[in-house]
Amino acid sequence: MTDTVPELFARIYARHGHRCPMSTLGGRLGLAALQWLGNRDTALQAIYRNRTCATDGISEVTGCCEEQGSLIVRSDGRHALVLKSATASVEVELTDEALLMAGRYRSLCNRLENGWDELDVEEQARRHAEMEVMLDELLPQFWRADEALLVRKVGEDHFPDGQ
Repeated sequence: MTDTVPELFARIYARHGHRCPMSTLGGRLGLAALQWLGNRDTALQAIYRNRTCATDGISEVTGCCEEQGSLIVRSDGRHALVLKSATASVEVELTDEALLMAGRYRSLCNRLENGWDELDVEEQARRHAEMEVMLDELLPQFWRADEALLVRKVGEDHFPDGQ
């Protein structure tokens, strides 16, 4: 990879165990939600509506995690995050463009991983390198993209009295 991985995304990949589009996009969802949530003097609660690699990005950025009960994952098929503080909540979701970009990588992996166990070591290495080349091109786009290309706010609420 010729681009230096930004520290935040390096932490996401370390937590997740490998580089991938969805953990990266989870980080972008978390960043957008935190920005739109504003002042957050209290502990946060998060709900992510799809069990994907995005949860590791969300956890790294927001500090919410399933093990502590501050991140709940619901598998209703939406790539949407609800982030709540004591005084406000915001819901953000990935745009169709973000999902299309990530989907191209998933399609490549599906094609290249087909029959993996029957491939010799050299062919597996060649296919793995092809996937890595695509990640080297795609991930920096996710790191640098304007938020509006990847994430949209779909709702917000404020609780002035902290309820």
